[in-house]
Amino acid sequence: MLGVAASGLDAGAKYDNDGFWQLPIPVTRDIGVDADDVVIYDAEGYKPLKEFLGRLGVRHVLLTGYATDMCFCRTTAGYENLAKDFNVFLVGDATLATFAANSSPKYATNAHISFAAIDHLITQVSWVRLTGADGGKATP
Repeated sequence: MLGVAASGLDAGAKYDNDGFWQLPIPVTRDIGVDADDVVIYDAEGYKPLKEFLGRLGVRHVLLTGYATDMCFCRTTAGYENLAKDFNVFLVGDATLATFAANSSPKYATNAHISFAAIDHLITQVSWVRLTGADGGKATP
């Protein structure tokens, strides 16, 4: 698989100064956080997320999100970590890359999803079906 560092992308000190990842999590008013919400910060590492999902009996993860080329791939909840312990399905049409030099993000998104497809299953929103405990007949 083409690694992010090999492709010139890096979330380390080269681009984010020392101490950047020790900053508090910025939560703005447009993001509501309830007392029951579970927040796992990247600086805590992958282990707390793995243990939390394991306690819930999670086996499959549908991964969506912004920054396909960075966060979606290499963060604590990125597919490079999650795929070690879970069946990860990347929802290709529910993510977006961040290459600002392009006139449209579609080219960068396509490129990164194509690289990810070498080692991971790519799906799309229309293929995702909710199934219930009643033998596959989902109740909305």
